[in-house]
Amino acid sequence: MILVTGASGFVGSHVLRRLEGRPRRAMVRDRARLRAGPEVEVVEADITRPETLKAAVAGVDTIIHTAAITASQKEPYPGAYYEINQRGTENLVMAARRAGVQRLVVMSGLGTRPAPEGTYMATRQGLEEAVRGSELPFVILQPSVLFGDHAEFIEALAGLARAFPVVPVLGRGDLKFQPLWVEDLVTCLLKAAEDRTLDGRSIPLGGSEYATLREIQQTISSVLGKRSLLVSLPLPLARIQARAMSALLPRPPLTPATLELFSFENATTLDACEKAFGFRPRGFREHLLAHGLEG
Repeated sequence: MILVTGASGFVGSHVLRRLEGRPRRAMVRDRARLRAGPEVEVVEADITRPETLKAAVAGVDTIIHTAAITASQKEPYPGAYYEINQRGTENLVMAARRAGVQRLVVMSGLGTRPAPEGTYMATRQGLEEAVRGSELPFVILQPSVLFGDHAEFIEALAGLARAFPVVPVLGRGDLKFQPLWVEDLVTCLLKAAEDRTLDGRSIPLGGSEYATLREIQQTISSVLGKRSLLVSLPLPLARIQARAMSALLPRPPLTPATLELFSFENATTLDACEKAFGFRPRGFREHLLAHGLEG
């Protein structure tokens, strides 16, 4: 039995669909948010509430853990990043050990590193450390930004292109990314759930090409048929705007946590997927120009 946490989320829902034909259990906080057939066992549980996890992990061999709050999401309450990403993962690990779970496959993010307490990055590092200290076989995947099927990062940039003829580009716009197709990430997650030679590894992942933020925005604008004028937005000013938008808007296009990820290049080697999983991932520009933002 494979348990998928965060099964109603962006990555979790893709994982659940690709597990068709295998015994699988979907863990969600609210059953009503998940569209799943009768062949999927659905359990309501919350990683921030340890008492709910016993039933979720019972009889499970492998957990694919995708339940986390991303930097692009506004923190719903003070301390939520910590409670969900770090403490929630610690709770899940403890429940997994008690239930005799044999393997953890965990989605984190590229560039995860030790960071000052109270930052978003510190909670993502805490998530990884909870897994490494679990005494269970594990694989941690660290992807760059994702594209495909209305991925949050791409949709946020597309929203700017749709709404404004002049589009701000954070910093100088030359920060390097390595966008990864969500279905390629799912392929890696499923392979990691089966390949014991990957045990104990943290694997950085990216797509088959590098692209700066300016190039990503230009590609999106081109796909949308927009002639956007791209203007650099200095990071100090962006931080002020992010704080203001997070205070005023329920779904801000920019959060302070997102800006933490603009302090380093979000890229790894171009052959990362090939070396670890034996396939070449899809190219960002080629995919968007052929399939649009929804593919």
